[in-house]
Formats: sequence, structure tokens, C-alpha cells
Amino acid sequence: MQEAKKTLLRVIGLIWALAAVVAAVGVVIWLFFPFRLLPYLLGELLGSAVSAALMFHRYSTLDVELDLNRKSAVNHSRVMASLRTLVSLAALFLGFYLPQLFSSVTVFMGLFATKAAALLYPVVFRTKSPSDIK
Repeated sequence: MQEAKKTLLRVIGLIWALAAVVAAVGVVIWLFFPFRLLPYLLGELLGSAVSAALMFHRYSTLDVELDLNRKSAVNHSRVMASLRTLVSLAALFLGFYLPQLFSSVTVFMGLFATKAAALLYPVVFRTKSPSDIK
């Protein structure tokens, strides 16, 4: 489980690194084409915070599911995945409901950082296998 915890922390780190990149790009664009920067940054912060919290939730539920029998684990996994989907949708709807406070586009980018971090993880944290060493 120690390796899983290290992976969790690395993925959450990647989520926040992607958030920093999106925020930096927004500031650079804002310098040339002024727009409301605060909702842009708050939307990214909301999306990334929810994304990191949901990644921690995945880790916690995986730990619980490893102790359950197969059928119970599958059912628990489905319920928890539905719960995470509802939380993601609630954050996105918050962006649409309060556009003066959160940019829905950057909320989506923050939520999408979960997927991007999972795809970038093997590239960023590449480990050498014994067959790669020559």
C-alpha cells in the first residue's frame, strides 16, 4: 500500500502542476487580451481541488474494496464511482450557476486534470525496468 500512496501523492502533484500551467497561461493571455481573471483562477482552483479530493477518494475506496468479497467490491465500486461523478457534476454546475465567481471552462479544465494526470503519470515518472538497462 506504500507504493499506492506514493502514486496517489504523485498524481495529486501532477494535478496541481497542471493547474499551475493553466493559471500561468491564463495570466499570459490576460496580459494581451484583458478578461475577468479572478473567475478564471477561482474556477481552476475549484476544479483542481475537487479533482484532487476525488483522487484521494479513489484511493480510500480502493483500500476498502480490497477487503471485500468480489460481488460486494464491484457494487461498492459502482456506487463510489457514481458518487464521484455526482460531485464532479456539482462542481461543474456551480461554475455554470455562479459565472461571476467561477469560470465553467476552467472548472472543467481542473476536473479534466484527473484524466490528464493519469495519462501523464507514466511519462513523467518513468521507471527503468531491468530489460531497459544495457
